[in-house]
Amino acid sequence: MTRPLKVGFILPQIEGRRAGSAPRWSEIRAMAERAEEIGFDSLWVVDHLLYGFGPDDPPRGVWEGWSLLSALAAVTTKPELGTLVVCTGFRNPALLAKMADTVDEISNGRLILGLGAGYYEREYSAFGFPYDHRFSRFEEALRIICGLLRDGQVDFEGRFYQARNCELRPRGPRPQGLPIMVGTRGEKMLRLTAELADAW
Repeated sequence: MTRPLKVGFILPQIEGRRAGSAPRWSEIRAMAERAEEIGFDSLWVVDHLLYGFGPDDPPRGVWEGWSLLSALAAVTTKPELGTLVVCTGFRNPALLAKMADTVDEISNGRLILGLGAGYYEREYSAFGFPYDHRFSRFEEALRIICGLLRDGQVDFEGRFYQARNCELRPRGPRPQGLPIMVGTRGEKMLRLTAELADAW
């Protein structure tokens, strides 16, 4: 019998008020294994490079999400694994699709790819990523990612990103694509989500 709803667990990755207080991998792994044992349906990680809780709060450190996600895919077997949400501005979109398909392979088809445009300008500037034209950059990235994950190929020439005659090979366990979720608000982003994503 299936339950009427799914229950997920966001794993902690962020420092507390003092530097160096982020949980270690051994602790994160133990939490994930316990969550799987209890029966959580999904495990989630955030995708930040620095994290701010407000304008007066100094930035906090955070473990890189894709590295954690890959490790979680290898040490768990049942729960879905997801990103809340990957900032497309931090990685080339064709490479991001390749990474997602690889993690989906490691996890045996359990990945939910949550995507977003990002919002915390301080982490963009600290790590040298452009913060301008976030909607336009996100739209181009999403079109490349969707094309690669769903069709296995894309030929795209945009203002910000290019993926010319790009192929996704080998393919992971879901050749028709894994679920793409967009975390957003705002009319333009919601229209784009309705057009291209599987979940919001």
